[in-house]
Amino acid sequence: MPKLADTLVEGTVARWLKQPGDHLRKGEPLVEIETDKVNSELEAPIDGVLIEVLVNAGDTVDVGTVIARIGDSAGLIQPTGPAVAPEATAADKSSLTLMRRRIAERMQESRARIAQGACVREVELATNAADRNLSPTAIFIKALAAAADVSQVGMAVEVAGGLLVPVVRNANSLTLGEVSARVRDLASRAREGKLLPEEVTGAEFTVTNVGAVGTLMAFPLVPVGQPGILAPGAIRDGRCFLTLCYDRSAMNDYQADQLLARVADELSKS
Repeated sequence: MPKLADTLVEGTVARWLKQPGDHLRKGEPLVEIETDKVNSELEAPIDGVLIEVLVNAGDTVDVGTVIARIGDSAGLIQPTGPAVAPEATAADKSSLTLMRRRIAERMQESRARIAQGACVREVELATNAADRNLSPTAIFIKALAAAADVSQVGMAVEVAGGLLVPVVRNANSLTLGEVSARVRDLASRAREGKLLPEEVTGAEFTVTNVGAVGTLMAFPLVPVGQPGILAPGAIRDGRCFLTLCYDRSAMNDYQADQLLARVADELSKS
C-alpha cells in the first residue's frame, strides 16, 4: 500500500484492474486505491506476471502492507518489496465508504477542537459574476485570496461517494480567468478520480460554493488547521448571502467581520 500523502496511514483497495496470471508491463495500471483524500491508480512497478493478490477489493490496510506479488513468466517472485507480507488490517464493513467515514471523523474533530464562529453579509457582485466564461466559484476564491492575503485556497467539490477539496495554488497572483480555468480543471479531474495526492493538501482557507446547488445560506464547519471557510449562497439578481465560518482562536468576531467586509469589497469590483 503506497503512501500517497504525508498524513496517510491506510488505504482501501477499491478495484483490481488485473487478475492473477495476467501479464503486466511496467507503468500499466494495476489497482485502484481509495483514501480519504483522493483515489489513485497504482501502476505495476516492473514487467512480469501478477502471481498473487494478497488484499481483496474492499479491504483497508496500513500503508506499507504488501498487497500483491509480481513474478516473472516462470512464476518466480521478483524482489520488489518485503519478503513477507504483514498481516492485513481488517476492513470496516460498514456501508460508508472510506472517504465518507473520514469526512465524518474530520467533522467530529472540528466540532471538538474548534470554537466555531460565523458571520453573514448580503453582498452585491460585480457584473463579471454574470460572465458565463468565468466559474462563479473562481470569483469567490479570487476575492477571498485577495482579502485574506492567502495563496492556497481549497475548493469543496462534491464527488460520487463523498467530497474532495483540491487546492487552487497561487490564487492571489493569478488573474481571474486563470483561477477560473484552474477551478474547472480541478473540479473535472476530481469527479473523474484523476487528482494527484499533492493537489488536495496545503489549503490555507477553503471556499464551499453551496449556492451552486441553489442553497441560499449555509454554516459549514471550519476545517481543522485552517482559520475559516467561506460559503457563498445562490446568486439572485446579482446578490447573494456570504457566510464566513471561522476559528475563534484564529480571529475574533471583529476581525472576522472585517475580513468578510473586505471579501465583499473585492466582489463588488468590476
